[in-house]
Amino acid sequence: MKILFILFLPIVLFSQEKKSTFDLILNLGVSPAQIHGDAYSGFHKVGFLGGVGVETKISNQLQSSLSFLFIQKGAQKNQNPTKNDFSAYYLNLNYLEVPLLFTYTSNKKYLFDIGVSAGYLINYYEDTEQGNFTGKYPFNNFEYSVKVGLGYHINEKWFVNFRSSNSFITIRPNYTKQAIYYNNLLARLFNKGYYNNILEFTLGYRIKTKK
Repeated sequence: MKILFILFLPIVLFSQEKKSTFDLILNLGVSPAQIHGDAYSGFHKVGFLGGVGVETKISNQLQSSLSFLFIQKGAQKNQNPTKNDFSAYYLNLNYLEVPLLFTYTSNKKYLFDIGVSAGYLINYYEDTEQGNFTGKYPFNNFEYSVKVGLGYHINEKWFVNFRSSNSFITIRPNYTKQAIYYNNLLARLFNKGYYNNILEFTLGYRIKTKK
């Protein structure tokens, strides 16, 4: 959290120097999720996200924003009895997340943003077809992600966003030693445990403040 504050502080000082205003942003959406590093694939776990943020202009086309969100992540694998597959897995992670984003606006309609976020794990639930084993293999309290996305301004107040969010530090390390060698450098760097991998579909509402 301190890292985000340090990054955001120059923006606040810049805004004060230029006498800029902070607009209030409300976000609501869904977050299809999967976990990189488990035995399953696909964005089958659908969660909820919502929160509030502040946005300020750096230039006519560049904005920065800091938000406070509740977001659900995790993974899900359902049984498929028709294929004699009775294995199941469900993981729900509830985070309080603070994303810092920089947004470029093209033609006053299209949005392109990139940023980082820090999340705090409020609680979680994990089970398989054999039952609940929440707490047996604890997750890290904090999560750090990179976000990249694009969006569209419906009008001056309403906008939609689509983002990809990926952890760059493990949310849970491997608890079993794996004698696996990856030829790919990125695979060697990012196969040390579990990583959140989610998509974000959000509807946003901007409340403009007077100068």
